Amino acid sequence: MEIIKDTITFMYPNKLVFENVEIKINQGEIYLLIGRNGCGKSTLLRLLAKIEPYQFKLHLVNEKEISYMPSDLVYYSYMKIIDLLKFYDDTHHNFSLDFALKYLDEFKLNPKQKIKKLSMGEQKILNYLICLSKNAKLYLIDEPFPYVDLLNDEIFRNMIINRYDETKTFIIATHQINEFEKLASYCLLIKDYKTIECLSTDEIRSTVSLSVEDYFKEVMRYVKDD
Repeated sequence: MEIIKDTITFMYPNKLVFENVEIKINQGEIYLLIGRNGCGKSTLLRLLAKIEPYQFKLHLVNEKEISYMPSDLVYYSYMKIIDLLKFYDDTHHNFSLDFALKYLDEFKLNPKQKIKKLSMGEQKILNYLICLSKNAKLYLIDEPFPYVDLLNDEIFRNMIINRYDETKTFIIATHQINEFEKLASYCLLIKDYKTIECLSTDEIRSTVSLSVEDYFKEVMRYVKDD
């Protein structure tokens, strides 16, 4: 069942990002959002998250049921981790403090640590933790892996598995395709400003005998920059 079916035209003052691009997103699926640097992956997530001034046609999901993880941490640096988590617990009805504290312990982060003392990898973990601690219908995740070590990658994937059910949809923009492709049922490949292809990950592996990452490299090798 589709939760998003729309045609996008969007531009910044000095750049056309999408022109008459059709996009369809089904409920209960995990999508990898892939493409070259600057192709519009972050912009697409911001559009879906209602951060940019664009009205996507959403079905079965309202704005309060969207959880968005931006690529950068935007919290007050003087706060402690626990204070930030309690703030979210107080202000978001769908936030689970128990879920957040459970994974905070798994990531071995000190809840009394100040955000300004966190490394880039720890900031990414906190950002991701807050996103997944919300019981949402649509999760939009922008580059979760940079600066994160391999041991934490597995926890990242397990959090999605534990959150997932047939009513929840995930769209994950990442360059670390191999880390997520076993979880994903589809990939959204942004080829250029006019084309977003939706491909089954199983179909890619079975028909062309390539991993999703290798398929992406092969396809993009023949895509010309404008």
